[in-house]
Amino acid sequence: MRKLRLISPINPLNHLMESDIARRVTFGRKAIFMPLGLAVAAAVVPRAWQVEIVDESTRPVPIAKDVDLVGITAMTCQAPRAYEIADAYRALGVPVILGGIHPSGLPDEAILHATAVAVGEAEGTLPRMIADFEAGRLGGIYRPEGQVEIAAPRRDLLKKEDYLVSSAVQVSRGCPHKCRFCTTHAMYAGRYSMRPIEAICDEIRDLGAKRIVFADDNIIGHPKWAREFYKELAKLGVTWCGQATITVARDPELLHLMKQSGCSGLIVGLESPNPESLREGNKTYCDPKDYIPLLSEMRRAKIGTWGSLLLGFDCDTVESLHATVKFARDARLGITCYPILTPYPGTPLFAEYESQGRLLTRDWSKYNGATVVFQPKNMTPRQLANCQTAAFREFYSWRSMWERLSLWPPQKWTWIINIGINQGFRHYYRRTRKHMPDFREAHLWEAEAAK
Repeated sequence: MRKLRLISPINPLNHLMESDIARRVTFGRKAIFMPLGLAVAAAVVPRAWQVEIVDESTRPVPIAKDVDLVGITAMTCQAPRAYEIADAYRALGVPVILGGIHPSGLPDEAILHATAVAVGEAEGTLPRMIADFEAGRLGGIYRPEGQVEIAAPRRDLLKKEDYLVSSAVQVSRGCPHKCRFCTTHAMYAGRYSMRPIEAICDEIRDLGAKRIVFADDNIIGHPKWAREFYKELAKLGVTWCGQATITVARDPELLHLMKQSGCSGLIVGLESPNPESLREGNKTYCDPKDYIPLLSEMRRAKIGTWGSLLLGFDCDTVESLHATVKFARDARLGITCYPILTPYPGTPLFAEYESQGRLLTRDWSKYNGATVVFQPKNMTPRQLANCQTAAFREFYSWRSMWERLSLWPPQKWTWIINIGINQGFRHYYRRTRKHMPDFREAHLWEAEAAK
């Protein structure tokens, strides 16, 4: 029997799981999410093949000529390690397939380290690649042909006890919007596809879990379908969280159906309260002046709100980014992340910054949302990095928590996450004996930049 080894390289940010605080908050798990994409890829491999999944976040990758074929997935920050693993296997004479977000964005780069590259979804490429391997003609760049049907993942190939979230389910792929900074549009070429509702419900029943995380980029990308899905989901008696656009709050009926189906919280990509930033990002389907009223509608529906706000648009300044944090506090967001705007390969933003000579590095491991990899327009890279840490410091301060989070109704997990982030940052800066940036000291950053 031929053997395929599917590999997820370690994420450079995985060291964040290693602190005592992180281990307590994550109950000692080795990683947060299962590599769901590889489990889906495994599902479309012919039954005549033996399949193994190796997640480097949970165990070492064996480099040996003990398999017939290797498949490696990579987000951009994983690409250097993915290439290292691929080169090691090829040196042994083992053919390698590279796929995932980064190879899909830069297939001509990825093919230098692989026998073949899969652009886009595994369901539309991997079966043909395996057939070509069996015929002795595997090679080049493969793209999906025709309609792609989303497969159910092979969870049996992974140990659920290794992961904090082992009950992630994908119900759709893609997003109908075309934000210039987002890899979703680049990966799926603007397509938005949904799984059959009964297939999703069957997968959830088989999981036997009462808490589900939907691993979709936009779970309301097709509102009419979403309504039918939530009606069926309500019959399963699960609670769930997912990711959606803020526009969901314009539809009270849809919000009601989501809550009735068990929705406890939604991650919403707000990006910025500045309309100029949204225009720059081509996020033209929402107006920031509506954010606070729409977030209030979500709270009224008893759906938790977790925001994402990008830092580093060309119109951003230190002062405007401080105002962004004040907005998040005024909006009473339960949880918020502040990734640095990152020009990921395959996106229009990457093409623009590359043509302008604004990319500071092509070390893909730094393309992680926590490192400044381009030259900002109105501040130095160090000032932008300081703004990110200062944003987390202020938003997760004790004072901010008391202002944003109510004691009733109880928000147990929101409090736990807020306190965990607060203590995690403090632990890191105490251990490294570094000074934690503070917006109140922003005038000193200018002096540092002038030196």
